[in-house]
Amino acid sequence: MARPRPGALAASLLLLSASAAAARQHHGLLPAVASNSNDTAGGGGFVGVDGTQFVVGGGNNKSTIYFSGFNAYWLMLLASDPARRPKVVAAFRQASDHGLNLARTWAFSDGGAAPLQAAPGVYDEAMFQGLDFVIAEAGRHGIYLLLCLVNNFPDFGGKRQYVAWAREAGHGGLATADHFFNATVVKDYYKSHVKRVLTRVNTVTGVAYRDDPTILGWELMNEPRCDADPTGAMVQAWVEEMAPYVKSVDGGNHLVTAGLEGFYGAGAHESKDLNPWGIYYGTNFVATHLAAGVDFATIHLYPDVWLWGSAPAKQAAFLRNWTRSHAEAAELYLAKPLLVTEYGKFLWEGVANETQRDGFLGLVLDSIYDSAKGGGPIVGGAFWQLLDPGMDALRDGYEIILPEDTRAATIIGNHSRMLAELNGQDVRRRRRRRWGGARSRKVHVAADSDTQQLNMFLFVSSLFRSVSSSLFSSV
Repeated sequence: MARPRPGALAASLLLLSASAAAARQHHGLLPAVASNSNDTAGGGGFVGVDGTQFVVGGGNNKSTIYFSGFNAYWLMLLASDPARRPKVVAAFRQASDHGLNLARTWAFSDGGAAPLQAAPGVYDEAMFQGLDFVIAEAGRHGIYLLLCLVNNFPDFGGKRQYVAWAREAGHGGLATADHFFNATVVKDYYKSHVKRVLTRVNTVTGVAYRDDPTILGWELMNEPRCDADPTGAMVQAWVEEMAPYVKSVDGGNHLVTAGLEGFYGAGAHESKDLNPWGIYYGTNFVATHLAAGVDFATIHLYPDVWLWGSAPAKQAAFLRNWTRSHAEAAELYLAKPLLVTEYGKFLWEGVANETQRDGFLGLVLDSIYDSAKGGGPIVGGAFWQLLDPGMDALRDGYEIILPEDTRAATIIGNHSRMLAELNGQDVRRRRRRRWGGARSRKVHVAADSDTQQLNMFLFVSSLFRSVSSSLFSSV
């Protein structure tokens, strides 16, 4: 969902206490690259997709890779100042020491006081060099990056800034920020940014971003939503245009995802009754992730904020049902991996403490591991957010400081270790163990008799799980 930025945090917390509803605003492996090569020193290389699994390698040598990750939207901002780069190095070192192998972060900062893109097509070189440094350090510490290209929210500019730029250039009829999704001039601004970022040659490594295997993939937008079109058609059309465009610039090296939180819409196979408070957010989980060029699905997990004021048992039931429903959809209708790209619990005096936060971490990480161990579609996650000691100005109530939050650090480290033990398995053997060798798992795709039998098995098992879900939701 939306996580409070440092400047907006106080206002957000005031709104929380006044209205009993939270609005958050947030946002984000491999060894170092020595040359313009598709391989890394550690032999990892570009990450691909095989059915519901992330894989490295090719041909008959594809092996599984799972992700235990973190969000750190601030990496480029700090790294743009050489004096603050030790904080970035320390964060990667601490993450690596706890087995984390994925960082999700911003490859944007549009307008404002510290821009990457000060105006359409106008870039700050110092900020770009900060991102260069982040990518180089991530590679040096064996950590993949998921780079997000724009924000849905006003923090760091977002879609509102893009539309404002268009208005300032004399383009009329742009009444709301949601014109980001359908105004030709704004879409051209976004495509220009995509091209500038992907074709950037790193001043540290000498490798173009689109050729760098340290990057797991590109996220089209952080948490796209569209009030102007609750049906999701506007966001759908935008993703259908932008995902192939990113692929065309990238050359097919990296994965692409839309950046969704997981909210369901009105389309087919959408479990809209599970949406918090039954509200539409202008997205369709299934249809959007079926768009050409989208390689994997994403969800976010913030039950305490989404269900603000509800009992802990209800929030825990929501967490179980939310992850179960999306895992089933990813397997039955998408046949794509599912990554939990944000999860967190807000620390609020008198409401939630570190012990409760750590319990939440355990629930989320257990669900990820159980799916991964069984060959299921949930292939990893990234908590919101990692901070280094002394970064008090960036605290937002969700921060985890590994050297200080020792219990949380232990939970995360143990999970990372267990997940890493699943890496390197032959993906075909994993598939045979789970599905008896069948390749297609899309319920809506008619195939041969073996696939039809498989689909019948999936249908029956999904009914069983639905009954189980109803039983669990009452716990």
